[in-house]
Amino acid sequence: MTWWVWMLAGAGLVALELLAGGELWLLLAGVAAVLVGLVALAGVESLALQLLVFSLLGCSVYLVKSRLLPARRTDEPVTTLVGELGVAVTEIAPGRAGKAELRGTQWTARSADDRTMASGAGVRVVWVEGVSLYVEPE
Repeated sequence: MTWWVWMLAGAGLVALELLAGGELWLLLAGVAAVLVGLVALAGVESLALQLLVFSLLGCSVYLVKSRLLPARRTDEPVTTLVGELGVAVTEIAPGRAGKAELRGTQWTARSADDRTMASGAGVRVVWVEGVSLYVEPE
């Protein structure tokens, strides 16, 4: 392949990563493609050798990615919503699930204590368990 095909592929992968955002797989594959483009520009015309270089760089992506992004821990409690204010969409009574709106999204909400919150009442998130918010009156 000619060098400009590798460069174009690399730019396309980087652009896709910017649109998708997140895991860096496409970004690093794009960088690998650009590097192979530079190798091809330097005079290496063998497609087999270019693919070998791309494969080796692609395999090293895992090592680079594991150092760039810390491992995700799923057992950590969710604390980013604790203290946030929302609105009860339905009545939230002790022992029963209701609905609350927070940040423009409706969540399953449960009373954190023995108080009932009427529909439309302000609520504050006390803790999060799974996808349920435990709330108290604001």
